[in-house]
Formats: sequence, structure tokens, C-alpha cells
Amino acid sequence: MSTLSTHILDVSTGQPAQGVRVTLGRDGAAIAHGVTDEHGRIGALNDGPLTAGNYRLTAAIGDWFAARGRETLYLSAQIDFVIREAADDHYHLPFLIAPGGWSTYRGS
Repeated sequence: MSTLSTHILDVSTGQPAQGVRVTLGRDGAAIAHGVTDEHGRIGALNDGPLTAGNYRLTAAIGDWFAARGRETLYLSAQIDFVIREAADDHYHLPFLIAPGGWSTYRGS
């Protein structure tokens, strides 16, 4: 069974982003939700297996920055990714955020 985890780091402060709402979607429908913990992590976002298909991982960074009295241009950060075939892989897709931008990479 393929699994998915994420973490979010505010690179402008060097701190984990606790309390960011994250949604996993497939084919335009939300299939899982989570909120980052005190370490900015969600260890297991999906309850069931991730099968072959197109997915979108969305972090509500605009709300998170606003709750801290900080302005940002971006309402959300999104990672569109594909699982080509059902496998026993783990996908770790972190977000590096700042008020002026965001980035990602495939972690381990």
C-alpha cells in the first residue's frame, strides 16, 4: 500500500508550521484532510491505499500566515503529483513556505 506524509517549514523563520490545514484530493474531490502538528508534520495523510492516478496536495498557507498577522501573496500551496501504478511506495511531499513564495521536493 502506498502512503503519503508531508511536513511544512516556514523558511523565513526556520520554524515548523504548526496548524496548517492540508487536503489531499483526487479527480477534483477531497479524499483526506489533516493539520500539521507541533513539528509541522502529518505522518500519514491517507487512511487507505493510494492507487494509480492524479492527486493534488493543498496546504492552506494563506490562512496560516493571516492567523499570525503576516501577509502573503499565496492563498495556498499545491503539489500536483501522479502515482503511475499501485505500488508499496511511500511518498513524502514537504512544503517549504515563506510569505513571498513556496517550494517542494520529494523527500524520503
